[in-house]
Amino acid sequence: MRQVLGDLGGGDVGSSAMFWLSRITEHSSFAGGMLGPELLLGAGLGPMFVLIFLVGLTKVKSGDAGVAASLINVGQQVGGAVGLAILGTVAWSAVASNLRSQAAAAARAGVHPAGASAAALQAGMYRHALATGFSRAYLVSAGIMVLAVIIALALIRIRCQDLSGEGTEPMAPAGDTSARRLRSW
Repeated sequence: MRQVLGDLGGGDVGSSAMFWLSRITEHSSFAGGMLGPELLLGAGLGPMFVLIFLVGLTKVKSGDAGVAASLINVGQQVGGAVGLAILGTVAWSAVASNLRSQAAAAARAGVHPAGASAAALQAGMYRHALATGFSRAYLVSAGIMVLAVIIALALIRIRCQDLSGEGTEPMAPAGDTSARRLRSW
């Protein structure tokens, strides 16, 4: 159980990294705004991916392990696609909302630049809106990861001996001679 709780700590580390990423601004550099959080995210997600397969294959008969592993892969792929769609919607909705509010504020202030200054103003507004949208998406992602850890703690009920493989069936049943025939080839 300590191993499971230790690996669930990866969810805490990953959500902390996502929260750190949500602090990104249009003035952030790669090294200052992305590198640290991405390294932390990798350190948090690595143990979680191992844990997903470990828990997903616990108490599965050896003949059903392939099907169980493929269902885990399907869950990851579908979850990733749905998650990306949700986070993309959050990000681009925030970008559009921010651009509208900036344009309205500029119109109220009577700012009507022309030529190169208009292009520079629009580029600055777009960079700010983009950073705001991605920041919001990273914040939602951190919340989703915290929710996943809470759900895992509430629903996953396994013991240490379940993870160690004690009491599981051997790879080939006792009366099965097909494994011995394959070794003789």
